[in-house]
Amino acid sequence: MAKTAKQLEVKTRHIYKPEIETCPHCGEPLRARSYYQWRKTVQQLSGAVYVASEAQECVNPGCPHQGQAYTSAAAQMVTVSGCTYGLDIIAQIGWWRDQEHLNREQIHGRLGEREVQICERQVDHLYARYQVLMASAERLERDKLEQVVAERGGLIIGLDGLESEGASEQLWVVREVQSERNLVVGWLPRANHQTLKTLLTPVAELELPVLATLSDKQGCVRKALEETWPEVPHQWCQSHYLSQVTRPIYDRDRALKTDLRQTIRQAVRKSMKEVLSRLESPAFSPQLVTGMLVVANPAEEATKQPPTRQQVVQDLALDLQQALSRTGRAPLVLSGLPLFEDLCALQETLAQCLALGDDPRLRHWHQVLSETLPTYQQPFTEVQQALDWVKGIETLLRAPLPTEEDAGPGGDAVARQLAHYLGTLADRSDLTPWLSAFRGDLFAISERYWSGLFHCYDIVGLPRTNNDHEGLYGQLKRCLRRQRGVEDLRDSLRRHGAWMIFQNHAASPEALRERLAQVPWEVYLAERARYDRRQALFRRRYQWRHRREVVRQQRVAAWTEAVSDC
Repeated sequence: MAKTAKQLEVKTRHIYKPEIETCPHCGEPLRARSYYQWRKTVQQLSGAVYVASEAQECVNPGCPHQGQAYTSAAAQMVTVSGCTYGLDIIAQIGWWRDQEHLNREQIHGRLGEREVQICERQVDHLYARYQVLMASAERLERDKLEQVVAERGGLIIGLDGLESEGASEQLWVVREVQSERNLVVGWLPRANHQTLKTLLTPVAELELPVLATLSDKQGCVRKALEETWPEVPHQWCQSHYLSQVTRPIYDRDRALKTDLRQTIRQAVRKSMKEVLSRLESPAFSPQLVTGMLVVANPAEEATKQPPTRQQVVQDLALDLQQALSRTGRAPLVLSGLPLFEDLCALQETLAQCLALGDDPRLRHWHQVLSETLPTYQQPFTEVQQALDWVKGIETLLRAPLPTEEDAGPGGDAVARQLAHYLGTLADRSDLTPWLSAFRGDLFAISERYWSGLFHCYDIVGLPRTNNDHEGLYGQLKRCLRRQRGVEDLRDSLRRHGAWMIFQNHAASPEALRERLAQVPWEVYLAERARYDRRQALFRRRYQWRHRREVVRQQRVAAWTEAVSDC
């Protein structure tokens, strides 16, 4: 499809000259070149402008940088290389997309209202340039890290990865925890200590003091951190520690819940079906809100009638149904223990109802619960006991963290308290076999994590968990779903995830433009090349899947040419 030529009316012309007049290396005066370094017409929100940049060069034969061109920094703040749209348009598109969550069509409409000549597809291209600029701007703020070092005495480095859904690559982010700044973002084809050390190398090369590191205790992560900063305290995420400790409890609880629910349902299925089949409730009929169906007399319908025996039986059936539908979430939210407590409460309710008046269905349900629940009393008591142990550990680890005003209890004090608590568990001899096995697992996991659980009580600003780091990945997924409108994020994460990590914290589109304007062209071009290489992988896959015959012909033609040159 042929492109439509833009009809631009240039309102102003700007010729920029370099801000320096002498060579920064030898001090000799620079000489202006006889031609523009670059020139082009740039569309801005306020209209089209003609921009040209002159260049000067060093002509000193003894200077090692003779012939190097020096251009205007102000000219580079108008737009980016290879683009005819101003930075103000790029920043405005990024603001609308990230802050107001507009889609491509809506952004194109708003730009049209401001008489910007642009097609819808170009909006996506400019948003990609915005993402590259955001990544470049984030990486340039070394002075902010030096400020953190001056105020806090050093950096606190967080490291965590996100395994993309259904993909072999993993997105990893290195952050400075105190300032919440992303230092390095990259895709790792496999996560081992060699690739993680490579990811950490740019941070180590900053040669800034590091107070501590924070991560979960994967073997490869631990080894990479210890080899990169062997003398630095490494804080292991306490949430991951508690999750590892609670995993056997969750597995035991889920197995008990499954068995108990199957037993109860098998015994009461027939009677429950008989009761609920006659129930005219939203659970079994359309939940009409409005439409062609009109209630003849709403006042009469709203009049509360005294309950009947049938209605009470139906309500109890629904209570039993809801109790049996309990769900959990690994590893901290149990479902079996709450299910058992629900059924015990329902058994007591049924007994109270039967004491007031007999009903065969209530009697049947009460009999089933009375015969079944005692069998599970002991196993669920064990689950509750193990859960109480973990809650006791969690309470001790919730000790206050140090601040500039209050040093807190300190890591040694918290470690002694936890050691004493575990010691009381070790002295117990009245445990069942399952509790004894769980206690052994608890001690083994605690020993593995022990060296990295208590640094957060000694170092100001070091969190006890890396949940904020993982929250960054959740925010990234929500942003992708909002922008793409899809649940399957595999391609979106692999294509754009590394650049969408960098969030916009500017107060206005104008402030965002000022931030993006600080990125030199050479930094932008280097980051853009990385972005383009990443997208080329997916273009290659698309070509093979959708234009296979064309690709095959290209391969044969290329091979024919290669063989003929031999």
